[in-house]
Amino acid sequence: MRSTRLVMILVTALMLSLLAAACSSSETVAPEPTPDFAALIQNAMSSQPAGATPEDVASAVQSALAAQPGVTEAQVANTIARALEAQPGVTEAQVADAIAGALAERPGVTEGQMASAIAEALTQQTPGLTEAEVSEAIGRALADRPGVTQADIEAAVQSAVAMAIPTPAMVETDMMGMDDRYGGILMYGLAPNVEHLFHLTYSGGACAAWCMTVGDPLTAYGPDSEWRPEKSIAESFSMSEDKKTITFDLKPGILFHDGTEVNADSVKFSLEFVLDENNGAVTRPAIQAIENVEVIDNLTVAITTSDVFAPIITNLGMTAGMPVSPTAFNERGKDDLEANGTVSTGPFMVDEWVSGSHIDYVKFEDYHRDGLPYLDGWRWVVIPDDQVRAAALQSDNIHLAGISQSALDAIAASRSVPGIQEFKGFAGPRMDHFNAARAPFDDIRVRQAAQMAMDRHAWNQAMSGGEGFPYRGSLVPPAHAASFQVPEDEYPFAYNPEKAKELLEEYAAEKGISLPISMMSAFTCTEEQKALGCHDLPEQPITITTSSSANNIRRAEISKAYYEAVGFKVEMDIGGGDEAKRTFVTKEASFSLRGFGLRPHPSGTFNSYLGYGGYWNNGGYGTSDAQIEIDRLVKKAAQTFDPADQNYLYQQAQRLYMENVLGGVRTAANPSYHFVQSSVMWAEFPDAKWVKYPSDASVKIHDVWLEQ
Repeated sequence: MRSTRLVMILVTALMLSLLAAACSSSETVAPEPTPDFAALIQNAMSSQPAGATPEDVASAVQSALAAQPGVTEAQVANTIARALEAQPGVTEAQVADAIAGALAERPGVTEGQMASAIAEALTQQTPGLTEAEVSEAIGRALADRPGVTQADIEAAVQSAVAMAIPTPAMVETDMMGMDDRYGGILMYGLAPNVEHLFHLTYSGGACAAWCMTVGDPLTAYGPDSEWRPEKSIAESFSMSEDKKTITFDLKPGILFHDGTEVNADSVKFSLEFVLDENNGAVTRPAIQAIENVEVIDNLTVAITTSDVFAPIITNLGMTAGMPVSPTAFNERGKDDLEANGTVSTGPFMVDEWVSGSHIDYVKFEDYHRDGLPYLDGWRWVVIPDDQVRAAALQSDNIHLAGISQSALDAIAASRSVPGIQEFKGFAGPRMDHFNAARAPFDDIRVRQAAQMAMDRHAWNQAMSGGEGFPYRGSLVPPAHAASFQVPEDEYPFAYNPEKAKELLEEYAAEKGISLPISMMSAFTCTEEQKALGCHDLPEQPITITTSSSANNIRRAEISKAYYEAVGFKVEMDIGGGDEAKRTFVTKEASFSLRGFGLRPHPSGTFNSYLGYGGYWNNGGYGTSDAQIEIDRLVKKAAQTFDPADQNYLYQQAQRLYMENVLGGVRTAANPSYHFVQSSVMWAEFPDAKWVKYPSDASVKIHDVWLEQ
């Protein structure tokens, strides 16, 4: 009977949801004696008149159980369902409403947790259910919850179905017992962060989760930025005497996912695509020193840089050096590759992207590294809520989860589960980017005031529970060889709202204006700057610009309170779209809440964030003496092959950057967290650096396997 089956499925779902919510607590509760539920049902039902409604039955059962010590909500829901099962004519909708009502009384259970539990139960108890059937059951259970919108339901349904129902292409294969490392689908729970699926135009940092699984670069790097020849498509390279030309010998027999062969022409095609400013490749800054790409023969290609550029080998290990199939590009075009998946050389291929739900990656059978990959595939499971992501990890619905640094409860819950390993890493500090080429930020007093308005230590406590490193001058993690830090008591712009307000009042009086300061001046590019990509800008309000995630909204509210307390007036620009483009391409956004990314070679960070015209430098077209000197230092470092000399130059650039308060308001270097099930293994286990690289703080899953 369909009604009976659905009753028990929903009961199981609700029990699983309650279990997931309970997993967020690390306390151990002593078990209570188990009541005789059959007797309780009989006693409760005996008092019901003929024709009692499901609500009456549920109320009677709850009353009977209320006097029993240690009875959980899951047991209440289960008992209600059993009681209703005995009532003739009760529909699935009535049963679902009764159980959902019981679950709704439990504090803290989110729509995502309920949806995930229902989806898991439906697919486990009734194999063969379609996504539509699962989605309908979840939607019915959530629809009557107060304050829940249709958008909430759709988001919860998408995430839950993604965790529970694999697509046909994701079905695991049998490796005939040859090696128990082979097989399995790794489920990776992440927040929404997918712009599109073409690696050459994708944002470098956001690409870290998936790009290195779908392609191999010319010269791959390892956890310490060392060359990894086994994952590279070049088997060797040589350098000219003037150190400007590098010749690469490609490995023979490497195939793209469409079956075409990787050769010198395809490498040239891909590099020139990135280098062409008209293509808008955000990966371009990493390799823009290249001025010529030459095909020597079918498997030999040479690049020539405009000047000596020491980081080029490492930078070609990033996505800019990862080729795309020219055949696929010419047949399908950039828009189709962005919408349906890139065609490169990696161990996995894009199979399906359901926006807001999941992305499936399947094994490339002709991958050039013998015996790899171990996995049959992996799935990016979109789970917007950190608590739901943590609960999914604890209940074995996913193998790996990224957790936001501000989701302190989810972090604590994940740490409390035996066998789950924590990967913790650091990049640069979080920054509220501003354009120091535009008034009022072109005046150092205003920049100093903005920095002194911010309490770095309180911000660190609020956003990461105090686990980050408040900014003291370094734009790279404290352990990095190029790190520059002053002692806390020597940091020149410590939290001082009174001094900040004095500086703004002094500036305003000099300019003949009054506080609060609310507008940014227009900016007109020179012809030279326009050739570099500069955009003219009109006068605009000062805003706080960020995406609409809960974490960023919270961060925006904190920043707004600090700035307005000293004499700024800022408008909130939340979720307006194209935040990255408006911050780093047009450079129009102000107080843009982003970060300071980490690259495998320091130049990838410093050239782009600090250099004149640098892509990630919001005020990059400023011409102050400090900006020009910083640009000179980072360029000189990039021409230096001695690591000690490089690091010294980068440290001097960071000192000037700090003293002149360029770039934006720095807060703290927040940790990034990943938690992984004990079933996820890798060759160097348990050394975590081989999965979460210190060189770029990103997770690499291309060589992991699932312990059977």
